[in-house]
Amino acid sequence: MKEAINYFYNIYPSKLEKIENGVYFYYHDFKYYFIKYERDVKEIEMLVKISNDLYSKNIYVTTFILSNKKTFYVNLNESIFVMLRVNTYEDDILKLKDVVKFNNLLISNNLMMNEDWASLWSRKVDEFETEMTDLNNDYPIIQESSHYYVGLAENAISYFRDTLVEDDIKTVKVNLNHKRISSNVYSGVINNPLTFTFDYDVRDLSEYIKSKFFASNLDYFEIEDLLSNYEFSRCSLRFLFSRLLYPSYYFDLVEDILNDIYDEKEIVKFISRIEEYEDFLMDIYTILNKRVNIPPIPWIINKFEFR
Repeated sequence: MKEAINYFYNIYPSKLEKIENGVYFYYHDFKYYFIKYERDVKEIEMLVKISNDLYSKNIYVTTFILSNKKTFYVNLNESIFVMLRVNTYEDDILKLKDVVKFNNLLISNNLMMNEDWASLWSRKVDEFETEMTDLNNDYPIIQESSHYYVGLAENAISYFRDTLVEDDIKTVKVNLNHKRISSNVYSGVINNPLTFTFDYDVRDLSEYIKSKFFASNLDYFEIEDLLSNYEFSRCSLRFLFSRLLYPSYYFDLVEDILNDIYDEKEIVKFISRIEEYEDFLMDIYTILNKRVNIPPIPWIINKFEFR
């Protein structure tokens, strides 16, 4: 690695620290990452532009370093690597309002995505069901739970598609989001351009809320405070609820289990909280419905009416 860094960047660090996808080091008072790039190469130009635009506005996100080959990536051992420079602290833990503020730093002129969530989710469900068919008797816990989560995903897809015909659909913003965020949102993750994506304005918000729920530290007052201080359209809040319905957490973990990253028993942490999650969906629906009148999910409402 050190030879590659010397060769491609004319940088000569004294010590490298290994991480899962590459190395990091300190050089001339800055921290650098030389790491494997996992996204589509065609996206690099966009990610470079976003990070440079933000940095030029004194938003000290992590930035790409140009190689001496005049490219923002290099080929090494049949893989693509990028060099990133960290420009601010990585260890600050951000609150929900900080995440939303970051999202609004860049707003796209494109009001609609090239491919909406429903299409992406439908394809994911189709791929998942095909995988389940091919498993035979393997992974019994996943197979037993799969029907419930496919049903939940189909609810999310239907709810999202119904929102697309709303009169105020054009009020939904497309802004800067991240591929995934967790319950502890560190500044280093938020500022990392490799996580950047443009998406509907509630993507990060919904993933943050779901992650907080499963970390058992969800603060409903924090959500209500955010909704009181930031303007979200009715369609955006419907998008938010659809994404809370969609079990991204389950599909992500199943993929890791099938790739032997985790043991199948890890999925129990979600399955054991199904009823609690349904209660959570009702609580969130109630909070959102205080702001705007959004359609309910009948089976959730019925569950509470017959208690």
